[in-house]
Amino acid sequence: KQWYQRRVRGDVVVSSEVVEHVPCITSFVGECAKRVKPGGGLMFTTINRTMTSWALAIIAAENIAGYVPPGTHDYHKLVPPQVLTGAIRDCGFEIETIVGMRFNPLTRQWSKTSDLSVNYAVTARKIG
Repeated sequence: KQWYQRRVRGDVVVSSEVVEHVPCITSFVGECAKRVKPGGGLMFTTINRTMTSWALAIIAAENIAGYVPPGTHDYHKLVPPQVLTGAIRDCGFEIETIVGMRFNPLTRQWSKTSDLSVNYAVTARKIG
């Protein structure tokens, strides 16, 4: 069986740059949440749905710089923070942090930022 069919549970479940590709965010978050032990955590990274993210994550990263293949991201599937955090809270988690992530194409390094307009990360702790 695949890991997701075995109902394996862990202390932390991390989903990095996946949620913007799934057909149903609430179902996906729910399946991730089921795999977290009581008191454990969730972490998601994704792309916000803004004009800035469209320009940087789709036009620049896909079509100009070629970091990912063109067509990798669909603007309409990008996830505003309030949608993701709402789905996480609905699964019995408390949001701990929301932080922006900025990519520097010159150094090819990521750094934290307070700006959530493009990439961002959310961490949450299971209540109970």
